[in-house]
Amino acid sequence: MSSSVPSFLSLKASPFVVAMPTETVYGLAARIDSRQGIEAIFKIKQRPFFDPLIVHVCSLEQAKTLVQEWSQAAEILAEAFWPGPITFVLPKNSSVDPLITSGLESVGIRMPRHPLALELIMREGVPLAAPSANLFGRTSPTSAAHVASEFGNQVPIIDGGECQVGLESTVLRIFQKDGSAELAILRPGAISKSEIEAVLSAKKITFHFVDSIEKSQAPGQMKHHYMPEVPLILVKGAGLSDNDILQRAQSQMAEIPEIVEGVKIIKPNKFEKIGILKLSQDPALASRQFYSELRRSASEKPDILVFRIEKIHQGELWLPLFDRLTKAASLIV
Repeated sequence: MSSSVPSFLSLKASPFVVAMPTETVYGLAARIDSRQGIEAIFKIKQRPFFDPLIVHVCSLEQAKTLVQEWSQAAEILAEAFWPGPITFVLPKNSSVDPLITSGLESVGIRMPRHPLALELIMREGVPLAAPSANLFGRTSPTSAAHVASEFGNQVPIIDGGECQVGLESTVLRIFQKDGSAELAILRPGAISKSEIEAVLSAKKITFHFVDSIEKSQAPGQMKHHYMPEVPLILVKGAGLSDNDILQRAQSQMAEIPEIVEGVKIIKPNKFEKIGILKLSQDPALASRQFYSELRRSASEKPDILVFRIEKIHQGELWLPLFDRLTKAASLIV
């Protein structure tokens, strides 16, 4: 694990990108003023250009240079939660490359909590665009080893140890409308809706949440995302035997298209060996374990991976994990 960013590392030179640690997942980072670097992110990840990138900053001052207006709600929430695992989607200004935002008029901005990420951004002197450091649609990385297994020597990796949160940030759209902050959670994460409401209410900010959103406004919104190397099956029926699960999986997998929204669906040649994805019964710990355990379980080469949904898996604290589980799954039986 690195104690500081290597002195020789500069994103002004080829390959223009680096894998950097954050408290959520490792990101594939490039300077926002480097078109070569931004294009390299999409190329290396094999990521479609319709999927926007999140911009990472090291200060409120940097964040404010990216937007048309920094609202009072954004100021209060940034004071409460930054640095931390929450991204604010705000109307962008003309300085933000439309390639970063996939042509949208808004930009996602986050101040990561990891000291090495903050050091890198500070040293580069400009914000960094950074999606997760994995191939598009596949399992996110929570260690330097995960990144290396994905890309080999394609990009330099800053080893910041294991990610402490383990799931991507909450993405919160903040629009000012008719004197009220109009909010929408585009992607659930470690910062919950209840926590956001509590902070704004305490400061007597007028706000309301809307549920109808365009999925293109945040990354990771496709039906299938975060997928492991073998099919993941979510099991709702408590009484289903392994044989029942295998039979249902074999029957239903045959009906799934080969590619969904640009993500290739992996289908096993046989349905015999089941692997079990086991996670903690504590939602925060389960979230931290998820990607690492998903990779480890898939590496044992079962024909399918199974995660059983239980009564305990209810409530707001489980929402972020089940958002990822549902998208990582090939089937729910």
